Amino acid sequence: MFSLASMFTASPRRLLLVLGGLTIATATAVGSGANFNSTSSNPGTLITAGTLVVTDSASGASILTANMMKPGGSSSGAVNIKNGGNIPATFTLAKAGLSDTPAAPALSGKLELEVKDLGDPACVSSCPAPVTLYAGTLGSMGTLSLGAFAAEATHRYQFTVSFPEGVNGADNAYEGAATRVEYVWTATQS
Repeated sequence: MFSLASMFTASPRRLLLVLGGLTIATATAVGSGANFNSTSSNPGTLITAGTLVVTDSASGASILTANMMKPGGSSSGAVNIKNGGNIPATFTLAKAGLSDTPAAPALSGKLELEVKDLGDPACVSSCPAPVTLYAGTLGSMGTLSLGAFAAEATHRYQFTVSFPEGVNGADNAYEGAATRVEYVWTATQS
């Protein structure tokens, strides 16, 4: 009669063979699961950043200068603003560096400013009507949203400053006064 207990006690070598066989059988059973892998690569993928450039036709010069302005007078000037980059952008316009001489009464609080978007300066027929973006005192203008510009798009903006007439010499307080303001055009990726 053959017994498992007698096999283990009779020969340590048989015991090692049986244990080795069990180990191989276990490894085969566990390791036989199908594990298929596949990879693919796309060499030469290139990622570049777009450019965003604001250009203006004034190139650092004044949009308008109104010397010796008197009550009832006005002055206008225009500037072309271009998205010179290769990606669309959202544009804004804001005043900066406002200074009045003398500080009181502030001439910037008296002068009326109108800012109009005249559209694409290259348009010659069926052009959209000008859009008034701001009408109020020069000193009160905040940041104006100009909308989205496609890459390479240009808009012309007209600035008109007028000195409204006061009643019964009320404008005498502004005699010899001056105001200076800068405008900042900002483009943000759309």
